[in-house]
Amino acid sequence: MRARERRLRFPLPVKTQRQRREIVSHRLQHIKASAAMILISFMFLLAAALNPALSQEIEEIKSNAVVIRCTGGENKTVTWYEDDKTKDIEDYRNKQTIEVKAVQGIAQGFYRCKYDNIEHVFYLRVQVCENCYELSRLRATGIILGDVVFTGVVILFIFLATKNCGGPQKRASNPKPANPPPPPNPDYAPLDPKTRNNAVYSGIR
Repeated sequence: MRARERRLRFPLPVKTQRQRREIVSHRLQHIKASAAMILISFMFLLAAALNPALSQEIEEIKSNAVVIRCTGGENKTVTWYEDDKTKDIEDYRNKQTIEVKAVQGIAQGFYRCKYDNIEHVFYLRVQVCENCYELSRLRATGIILGDVVFTGVVILFIFLATKNCGGPQKRASNPKPANPPPPPNPDYAPLDPKTRNNAVYSGIR
């Protein structure tokens, strides 16, 4: 009886090429989502720094007061009102700015300026201090731009590093055993004990 040749089967590695691609794709999607969120946040900050409308109300922040400006009232009769009062503030009549004194380090309140049937309403709440340092618009813009550029470089570096690590790789071939078993002899194959006849004279012919 000719014995059948048995083939050795070795398990494939756990991380196959498809699994590597899925892991790399998942990491890239996570990096892209994080990068998009960071860039959107910095774009909002940058727009706030560059938008002049956000800085029109506050003219100056002092150590004990805040100066606000009535935009558009140049060379016009401007009247200022505090809270819901109908009487205007006489000390700041026909002035473009008003100085709001701070109480316990906070300058706050509702103020209105009116000119030519045009009215602007301000809600002010600013914390002031003696040792505070106020950044100029140009310097704040430079800091935000530098932060955005640095974050973009870091994200690009991580993206390239992840892409290089997940590149196409050759699948490792099945390792060969150091001491393979000897091939069976087709002329003298061992008999199967289940089908072998164990009678006393079974070997005599």
